[in-house]
Amino acid sequence: MATLTPKENLLRVYNGQIPEWVPSYSYYGPLPGVDEIPPNQMIMLSGMMGTGDPFGGVGFQDFWGVPYTAVEEVGGFALPTPDEFILKDITKWGDVIKIPDRVKDLDWKAAAEADLKNLPFDREQCAVYYGPGGFGFFMSLMAFMGFTEGCSAMLEEPDYVKELFDYMHQFYMSVAKQVIDVIKPDIVNLADDAAAERNPFISPLMYREFLIPLYRDYTAMAIDRGLPINMHLCGRGEDFMHDLIKIGVNSWEPVQLANDIEGLQARYGRHLVIGGGWEGRGRLTELDVTDEEIRASAREAIDKYAKNGGFIFAAAYTPMSTNDTLTAHWNEVLQKEVYDYGRQFYK
Repeated sequence: MATLTPKENLLRVYNGQIPEWVPSYSYYGPLPGVDEIPPNQMIMLSGMMGTGDPFGGVGFQDFWGVPYTAVEEVGGFALPTPDEFILKDITKWGDVIKIPDRVKDLDWKAAAEADLKNLPFDREQCAVYYGPGGFGFFMSLMAFMGFTEGCSAMLEEPDYVKELFDYMHQFYMSVAKQVIDVIKPDIVNLADDAAAERNPFISPLMYREFLIPLYRDYTAMAIDRGLPINMHLCGRGEDFMHDLIKIGVNSWEPVQLANDIEGLQARYGRHLVIGGGWEGRGRLTELDVTDEEIRASAREAIDKYAKNGGFIFAAAYTPMSTNDTLTAHWNEVLQKEVYDYGRQFYK
């Protein structure tokens, strides 16, 4: 019989303790097939959202004005519209990247208080993440310019890139300072996908030069309040972990299988919470994969990575369309097994 709430159980992991059961990530809604566990939640301030419907296929622009298109093959998630990048010349960034007029005079504290009144979940049960730095500096630059031009700008015009990042950073920090003590999050969440599956997009040296000084301000804000810090970083991002841990990051997700997960656990122990450890690939994506094979893969991941604590199951199948009922079924089987097996794992 569990004695902790789902929120308390998750926070035990962040605090370096052994939880009662293996928790799972779910930022934006209930885990499929697991009604018993309320989801973790990411608070997104309404004032920081874009315009239009990101799942509507057309008309969505992010906070900075980048047009996005929903892509059926990745479950309807929106990606920057190809060949419609808004920044062509990094030296002219100041003419293009501007804080929207609609928020220039916004009372962010009042806006956060209004948002909190409409939260559709119980904060006694759900852990709340707050991301003070938008959707990441590196990824924003890539959205503004595309990967070829964005990475070239970091090499060829680093001073202009740093000016752009600082402009965004000063704005994000000004908002964070107004709202973090209103929101009272349980976890501060940074997010910046600076790695591909096989290798990072940039070197650790560039990461240290361009990004770590920015992240440090957010981690300092969290540390001052005694809050754990999670980093969302897809791909093989292990090359960046030492620098991130030095500035206070103590959790990383999703830790994909291209990373040396066991090596990270041996080196950092429960000082670095691993959120990940599973991927739908190979046999697990073949059309005749059985439910038992999926369940066995969940048990294998938990057995391998959760035994010493410091592990959160942060993984799922990506649907191939918005009507992909097969993948939906696979995710229900997967998450139900994580719940059932993980529930008794530490007993």
